Amino acid sequence: MSLNHNQVVQAADALLKYTEKRRDSQAATNLLADDVEAVYLTITAKKMPTHSRHKPYRIPLRVPVVTESSSVCLITKNNTEAHVETLKNLNIPQIKEIITLYQLKTEFKAYEARRLLLSTHELFLTDDRVVKSLPELLGVKFFKNKKLPAPVNLLAKDLEREVAKALSCTYYRSANGTSSTLKVGSSAMSAVQLADNIEAAMGFVPKCIEKGWDNIQSIGIKTGTSLTLPIYNALPNPAGVIDATISTATK
Repeated sequence: MSLNHNQVVQAADALLKYTEKRRDSQAATNLLADDVEAVYLTITAKKMPTHSRHKPYRIPLRVPVVTESSSVCLITKNNTEAHVETLKNLNIPQIKEIITLYQLKTEFKAYEARRLLLSTHELFLTDDRVVKSLPELLGVKFFKNKKLPAPVNLLAKDLEREVAKALSCTYYRSANGTSSTLKVGSSAMSAVQLADNIEAAMGFVPKCIEKGWDNIQSIGIKTGTSLTLPIYNALPNPAGVIDATISTATK
């Protein structure tokens, strides 16, 4: 199963034009309006998942969402381990801030401090040893803004390669319901670049969903301020088609 490339490009182009028009209309009254908006892929399943997975899936993209000018925060277990100094020496431009689990519990305990942390960075990464502790510490705002930290193995032998891989991917989290989203680009990309990322993502996402494509009802794209533009809708199976197929296959 694959998406219709022309339809994906058309939907991406329409979304970008809407975003540009909305930005231009706000420019005169809101000088602080964001110039670039994130673009999300929305997937609706036919049936609820029967099991949950805490760890997100890494989804490789053709055009990285995280650029050198992006701001990434890394949450570590503590500051005394060798990998923290190694990361600082690597001078990875995207990683603008490194904080520890202890700092998160103390310096960022207040709601306003966590809200400022959330708005400062585009992506959060975390030591995979502490990932289960973070949802409660970060709070519901990180859930709603789709910024729960993605885990990385900070004990990896090739730490630079591990972090680079984490920065080159987007992340799909299994939904508790039937709807899920993942970031696939930004309004700074072209329609073709967005289409490339959407198609790349859908080469992997069905493998993360129970029963794969057979369980996908619809797919769309949106920004945080737009309506969802559809790019795929599953057609209902005519009565008896499945049974007939099975019957033929077993003869």
